Amino acid sequence: MIRTLPLAALLMGTLPAQAAPTEWTLDLGHAHIGWEINHMGLSRTVGRFNTFDGTFLIDEDNPANSKITFTIDAESIDSNHPERDAHLRHADYLDAENAPQITFTSTEILMLTPTSGKLTGDLTVRGQTAPITLEFTMVRDRTYPDFIPNYDEVRVVGFEATGEILRLDHGMDFIAFLDSPTGLSVDLDLHLDLVQCAGLPDTNIPCTWGR
Repeated sequence: MIRTLPLAALLMGTLPAQAAPTEWTLDLGHAHIGWEINHMGLSRTVGRFNTFDGTFLIDEDNPANSKITFTIDAESIDSNHPERDAHLRHADYLDAENAPQITFTSTEILMLTPTSGKLTGDLTVRGQTAPITLEFTMVRDRTYPDFIPNYDEVRVVGFEATGEILRLDHGMDFIAFLDSPTGLSVDLDLHLDLVQCAGLPDTNIPCTWGR
């Protein structure tokens, strides 16, 4: 069965009332945290993080009571270029040896339309914390069909989000030379599927994929 409920139904209470936020699980098989950055005004350098997870406590009656966190393995940065990735892990940039985790903790969720809003929180990179706001959109809210084995007709909601990191906010002030190939702002691009996994067996694929 396909659900066509707007995001307001997920976060603003047109669903049955719930006493507390409900935990959703990030489907790691359908999750992407990507980034891109200016390269001397030429084609932009793009990459992603390969290892991450998050917690999603969603209050469908009161979005402000929801809580979202992310933890990203800084070592897992991947720009499809081993030498560049080694430099990005270096103290010039992520300093992954001394700050192995990048974290995000939400501080506010603001709905702008029934299917979109802003997620604000504290982002910590290299041990330095600065606020960041992500603009998000709900792509779809549905259940998986019963004919797919080990999906148990689980409810799934897809989201896309974008944002911007200013690397100087996190102490990444390395500039190799004038008009350096590394820009000062980093654009983020997230694609996430969240699933409701409470009470489902360990054989459920979207609830356990990658864990």
